[in-house]
Amino acid sequence: MQVFRVYYHKIKGYKAVPMGFSLSAFITSFIWAASNSLWGKAFLLFFGFIVMGAAAAGGVVLKFPLLSLSAIAGVAVLPLWAGMQGQQWVCDRLENQGYALTKRITAGSASKAIAAAKRDEERHKPAATQKDTAPRPAATFGKDFRDIRDNAAPNSNQPPPREFNAKPWKRR
Repeated sequence: MQVFRVYYHKIKGYKAVPMGFSLSAFITSFIWAASNSLWGKAFLLFFGFIVMGAAAAGGVVLKFPLLSLSAIAGVAVLPLWAGMQGQQWVCDRLENQGYALTKRITAGSASKAIAAAKRDEERHKPAATQKDTAPRPAATFGKDFRDIRDNAAPNSNQPPPREFNAKPWKRR
């Protein structure tokens, strides 16, 4: 079972993104980023591999073993960075495209996570009411009953709300 973040867009529908380490991003780094339309990250990874490869080759040619070792370490760190942050990059891209996070769900696959999010959303929809019945009026209190409404009675153990202190009650 894996944890998924389920996103919803009014037009495009649902998307599920697995959380945690991305093995495919670790193995194929900039190719994975490009296939997920993460063009900036794909360019950074590709450029990083080119620079680190050139530094490693330059260290060998110029006989600077420390330069070669640090470049090889850089080549090892780039895929780790992609694997650790890859799914978060996808989540950020979805949020920039207008998707809203609806749920975090533990499921066996992305399709099961989306189905569970849809079921949960339908369960929490308000029940349909009959059109011919009038809605019940909400309970209202006069301005003299602010201690009941705000739980700020003199002997109450509730602290007064921030709005109560910020905007004192005025009689009109």
